[in-house]
Amino acid sequence: MWIALDRAVYHPGGRAVITVGQLPAGASEIKFQLCHFDEIVLEKTAAADEKTVSLVLPERDFTGYLLIARAADAAGRELGTAMTGVDCSSVWTKFPRYGYLWDYGETVDAREKIGQLARYHINGVQFYDWQYRHHIPVSPDTEKWRDWSGREISGSAVRGYLEAAHQMGMVGMNYNMIYAANQSYRMDGSGVDASWRLVRENGEDFTCDMDASRGPVGVLQYFNPLNPAWQQYIFAKEREVFSAFPFDGWHGDTIGEMGPMRTAEGGPLGYDENGAPITRVKDTYTQFLNAAKAALGGKYLAFNPVGAQGVENVNRSRVDVLYTEFWPWDRDDRGMPYDDYYSIHRAILRACEQSGGKSLIVAGYINYKHPAETFNSPAVRLMDSVAFASGGARIELGNGDGMLSNEYFPDDRHKKMDGALRQAVQRMYDFIVAYENLLRDGQRVIQREVRIGRAPVSADGRADTVWCFAKADAEHEIYHFINLMGTDSGWRDTEQTKKAPVRQADLSVTIFTDYPVKKVCLASPDTDDLTARSIPFEAGGGKEGAYISFTLPRLDYWDMIFLR
Repeated sequence: MWIALDRAVYHPGGRAVITVGQLPAGASEIKFQLCHFDEIVLEKTAAADEKTVSLVLPERDFTGYLLIARAADAAGRELGTAMTGVDCSSVWTKFPRYGYLWDYGETVDAREKIGQLARYHINGVQFYDWQYRHHIPVSPDTEKWRDWSGREISGSAVRGYLEAAHQMGMVGMNYNMIYAANQSYRMDGSGVDASWRLVRENGEDFTCDMDASRGPVGVLQYFNPLNPAWQQYIFAKEREVFSAFPFDGWHGDTIGEMGPMRTAEGGPLGYDENGAPITRVKDTYTQFLNAAKAALGGKYLAFNPVGAQGVENVNRSRVDVLYTEFWPWDRDDRGMPYDDYYSIHRAILRACEQSGGKSLIVAGYINYKHPAETFNSPAVRLMDSVAFASGGARIELGNGDGMLSNEYFPDDRHKKMDGALRQAVQRMYDFIVAYENLLRDGQRVIQREVRIGRAPVSADGRADTVWCFAKADAEHEIYHFINLMGTDSGWRDTEQTKKAPVRQADLSVTIFTDYPVKKVCLASPDTDDLTARSIPFEAGGGKEGAYISFTLPRLDYWDMIFLR
């Protein structure tokens, strides 16, 4: 039995059209329940032979729900159940769920691919490498062109994707670097001036060999993001994009931090708010992004500080959503590499704090370039659990039913999710929609002591522990239990050797908290039952303070406990 919706996201008070399929034999009616956390807010019953059912959703903005369909026979006996998440949000930026596209061939079935993304509730789509050239994103022929790599792009396919995405409630973000031109700029009459370029400290031009065999179009030249003439040029080109195609925003990209730079004239790139000279590209981000946001005329802005280098400057800028591509050799402000789960967790928390509550979209390529045809499921599920439990998002799903394994998105053709992983990921995205108001809706980090019988507990995601961390909002305390028993703490899994965590059963948990607990609720994306259910608990106190104790029946990957 399955359930499907007609949109990825709904406006508050909107009408959801629901389809239920593969009903069990003998089903005569379907009972629908719309739940917010552990409370039913709407109910409706329909005959089993109705092909579609509509449901008018609540008016509350930025709210996630769990929709449950229960098939029953004439005697009222339940025969089967299906669940999905429902997001009612007026804009996508509060709870971003980011996907991607890369296939723009003439024969592509845009509606089919967008429909597959909608099943995961994707609400923002990055159109990767759709453009003609980095410095001339709109082709002179908007019906057909070749991108820098020689791939043929159909303007009709781009428009078809955007039309289908908008119908499903998604936004389309046009991808382009913020400071790059193909070296063909020197002869194509674009107006890009060589005096705007960046030069390395040793005097060499700052360039990147994307594919030098293709000639000037295969080599990128980088320009000073703070050069006023470059800004005027690239912002005008982005406005041309919005005139030619109905994109909703710009996804800006970089190649990462490459050390001290200077202008072609030998001077600093610009000056910071204190008047100090800027010599690193990462320190241009805040000024550039604020200028870009002002120039875009109300369009959305996303940006990728590769390797999280300069991420703090992006977090403090006016971008609409936060996005970072993590690499395990890059380091955070403590000098620690971004190579384990705790480093990703910490980056998400800091981004939220520095940005005033925005949810960081994490790009991190699991099973990087490994030749196996399918992903190692434990690596994907653990990375998702960590990112989502921490209050972040992921970019991993796209181009229909694909999944990223490296930074060149068209390579997703070489590695796929198997059926079991696909089901697990669908459950995960249903879960993060249903409980978005507990995961990333203004929660703050709190410190609580947690003890578990028969299992070591860590607060920093160490291997062979149950990792527990806590957050709170005005109404709840929320505890996340991530199972790392029997597995390691590295997220990359390049060799596809990560083991599934060893399932834990009947874990005795004690939490020291003075929260006035009336109910302990458990929810998890690990099984088909995504409902929040009340579990028995005991409350007490002593020399160590007030506490509650309860039993976690089962922990596979991620359990969430919230106190009411």
